[in-house]
Amino acid sequence: METKGDWRVSLAGECMVSRPFSMHDEPEFLEVWDLIKDADVSYGHLEMNFAVPEELKWPARGQGIGSFMMSDPAIAKDLKWAGFDIMSTAHNHSFDFGAEGLVATKKHMKEAEIVTAGTGVDLERASEPGYVEKKNGRVALVSTSSGNQHFMWANHAKGSFMARPGVNPQRLQFEFKVDPQTMQNLKDFAEKLNIVKPPKHGPKDAFGFLIPGAQQWGDPECFVEGDECEIVSSCNKRDLARNLRSIEEASSMADLVIVAHHFSVSDGPRGDTPPRFVREFAHHAIDGGADIYVGHGWHKTLGIEIYKGKPIIYGIGNFFAHSEFIQHVPYDSYDAWGHDVDALPTLHPALHPLHPGLDTPSSTWWSSCILQAAMKDGKLASLRLHPVEMGRESNKEATLHRRTGKGKHALTEGRPMRAKGEDAVRILERYRHLSEPFGTNIEIEDGVGIIRV
Repeated sequence: METKGDWRVSLAGECMVSRPFSMHDEPEFLEVWDLIKDADVSYGHLEMNFAVPEELKWPARGQGIGSFMMSDPAIAKDLKWAGFDIMSTAHNHSFDFGAEGLVATKKHMKEAEIVTAGTGVDLERASEPGYVEKKNGRVALVSTSSGNQHFMWANHAKGSFMARPGVNPQRLQFEFKVDPQTMQNLKDFAEKLNIVKPPKHGPKDAFGFLIPGAQQWGDPECFVEGDECEIVSSCNKRDLARNLRSIEEASSMADLVIVAHHFSVSDGPRGDTPPRFVREFAHHAIDGGADIYVGHGWHKTLGIEIYKGKPIIYGIGNFFAHSEFIQHVPYDSYDAWGHDVDALPTLHPALHPLHPGLDTPSSTWWSSCILQAAMKDGKLASLRLHPVEMGRESNKEATLHRRTGKGKHALTEGRPMRAKGEDAVRILERYRHLSEPFGTNIEIEDGVGIIRV
């Protein structure tokens, strides 16, 4: 019998899934689910909500360029068919349809017998680990999200008010270091517009201003003088302490602990390097008892670090890319994307653009890897990367080879299939290149990436 420290774990990326899929039987498709099921436990990130209209009231977000993620609850059963045991639900779309949508998603996933973590009816339930019982032992998942708006955070009951359902937040703060000349320019700019406001966080000599229209979001940006310009992000200490308590609980009550961290913000444009606060949180998570850290949110693959014998996957990428097929699109999305909402009855969900990431070619949106981790005595022994694609090649043109529909704007079919040939090599080469700065070596053998520890 294997010891409780020995595990085979399959990890998949962001499931923006809005179409049933269990009826398909192409060999390249079934290979994907063979890989998911070839493990003691299988994890994926659910970047979707499940509900029927009768369970909802109205879209809660009402702002911003982005998809409103909601689809048929029956798809949760397809995810169970696919082999998923446990899935994270904390992300920037968790509150798209308010408390009703969040609670409905949890309910439908439970009915499909998939354990979830990261959202709940209050902050305690959103922060608590999800547990799944497996033959090899007990697995825990702690799920958190960075970058959500204030009203999406779960809270506690207080002052005779009920608690707000929401996500388990891992908030962050930024400091903007600037050289002396830039600092003087900023002060001149803010004083001329009369928008100077000291920040609540940062050193005593920090400078801040608040742009009109952003007053409702609270603390102004924090600028500090330094030798050069750089953005310094860090974890909110109270959220970090709360999440570490959840990880401590999970480590005490389970034999394998996975921490999932969804981050939709960055230190500047979304590049190929994880933000500082993400590396800070990932290291704290492993130090606090996590066995595997999985990051997602940028819809692209990022590097892998082996830290104290445990894998940190900074960006696991997309696994389903079905956002173009969301059938019920609210007013706010048409408005945000510039469609003529005065002609609302003529607008329909096949219009373009309606979803981010799909309006320009992307070499990273349509591909990722299924990661199979072999843990031995509580440490990583090997990590195998099996490349998958969602209907486009991972080149600059994002060449389409699986299409749905016959409209002028080509819709990408969006299911994961095993990537082959040059496309598989490109997917793996990206992971190899981005992992090298962390001292991680990925060997590519017969279309599979291998990390040996």
